[in-house]
Parts: sequence; C-alpha cells; structure tokens
Amino acid sequence: ALSKPLDEAFSLWKELLEAPGIPGIRSPEQTLSSLQVLAELYRLQGKPLQALQSFLLLRSLCQRLRDGLGKANSLCGVTRILLELNCPQQAQV
Repeated sequence: ALSKPLDEAFSLWKELLEAPGIPGIRSPEQTLSSLQVLAELYRLQGKPLQALQSFLLLRSLCQRLRDGLGKANSLCGVTRILLELNCPQQAQV
C-alpha cells in the first residue's frame, strides 16, 4: 500500500523517458534528483528490484544529458543493490 504512489511515479517517469533522445523536461536537475529519491525510497522499503529499475532509469537519463557524475552515481546505486542481492558477478564493471 505504501509503495503505490512510488509505483505510480515510476510508471510516469518510465513513460516520459521511454522515447529516445533528451526528453522535454522543465528542470533536468530536479528530474535527476526526483529519480534518485525514488530509487532510494524503494531501497529503504526493501524493494531492491524496483530500486534497481529506478537507478537504471536514472542512469539512462544521465547518459542522455551527458551528466558523467550523475551516471557514475547511478551506477554506484546499481552496484550497491546488486551486492545487497548477493549478485557480485553482475555488479562487476
């Protein structure tokens, strides 16, 4: 029940960011922050797969915006989740 708003937010972000290229967003910084918060909230709720999906969505957006630091940060989140899931092979770069 608590994750329903998060699931709805993720669904909307995914739909918005599905199209190739740079999406028409008003504030890239705020969008990146919102996706980061979404991923961390999922992680804190004990929903690692949803957190992983959120971090991957964040990575994709950072890549399109040519935000190297944001991309590295999102990959750290992906790696942390994979290690928490006891998947060290998948966490290797």
